[in-house]
Amino acid sequence: MRKGLAAAGVVAMIAAGSAACGTAAASSPDTKVKNAFEKLNGEKSLTLGVRFDASADQIYTALQGEEDFTKETAKTLAGLRVAVALSADKAFKDLKDGDKSSFAFQLGADGSGKKSLVDVRAVNDKVYLRLDLKGFETLIGSSSKDAAQLNEFLGMADELPASLASVKSALKGDWISLDLKSFESFAKSMSKDGDSPLGALPDTSKGLDAKTQQQVVDALRKALVNNAKFKELGNHDGADHVEVTVPARQLAKELEGSLGSLTKQIPDFKPSDLEKVPNKTVAVDVAVKGGKLAGISLDVAQFDTEAKGKLPLVVDVNSGADPVSAPSGAKVLNPQDLMGLFMFAFGHGDDSSADDSGLES
Repeated sequence: MRKGLAAAGVVAMIAAGSAACGTAAASSPDTKVKNAFEKLNGEKSLTLGVRFDASADQIYTALQGEEDFTKETAKTLAGLRVAVALSADKAFKDLKDGDKSSFAFQLGADGSGKKSLVDVRAVNDKVYLRLDLKGFETLIGSSSKDAAQLNEFLGMADELPASLASVKSALKGDWISLDLKSFESFAKSMSKDGDSPLGALPDTSKGLDAKTQQQVVDALRKALVNNAKFKELGNHDGADHVEVTVPARQLAKELEGSLGSLTKQIPDFKPSDLEKVPNKTVAVDVAVKGGKLAGISLDVAQFDTEAKGKLPLVVDVNSGADPVSAPSGAKVLNPQDLMGLFMFAFGHGDDSSADDSGLES
């Protein structure tokens, strides 16, 4: 997809949602949306599902002309679905630094979200992972060179020694568990000689603390108070819909000014990304059902002057969902197991085959 389009779309949706939290006007549309977002803070669990609400043909029509963008790629995008879940023992608004919460991420490619390619759960300082590596053929194409290399690599699973049982389970699509602290310690120890693949692992021990997160949210609210406009769209599909519009470029400039030095603490944040925001007003459709936020829809084609049709991106919201829990039967994967896999891969077949199979995975 065109550079920055997806990122800009997500930023716009977050911005529109935050506008509701920062506008205290008494008129019906903005109050309705404001209350719906505020209720999320009182929940202990939340699930967000992100998908394109468009057929493969609609996606292809909107993005055709992009380099290497084919109808097969459009079909893949039409089936992709990302789900993110958060849960805690107390309401989100009451969480403080040090309080534990759980997280889950799921990527599916069958359109329904029932069959996942990637499942990640973080519960009680442990990360659980399940991969359908064979299923990734749907993304890369079963006839491609990468697919052939993937199948060759997966074929090694039955040849792995008993000491690498956890790796074999991972390759076969079973749940495995990882202790991040042990991986961080191992990566740091191995990075001293500069030769370990694990030495390049990022330090995941740092992140935004609760105070900094609140400052970021406050900055969003401040930037949006004087910019967002709300309009009733009526009730359909059992939900009240409100259109939230914001002048994207003006909002980005005010947001950058409000964040100030905090931008250095936000992972992967680049001030230059804000400069790419189009100088136009963008609209987001917010659905409220039973007083709760039910979904957000954004036509990301608004950010692309070359798009030839609409490209609606939808975020389905389910608050009060079941809490994230650890899967049963997960085998422990130690950092030494990955080193064993690398060594086995390099020693399997010729050098080029081992390099492609081992490191690409």
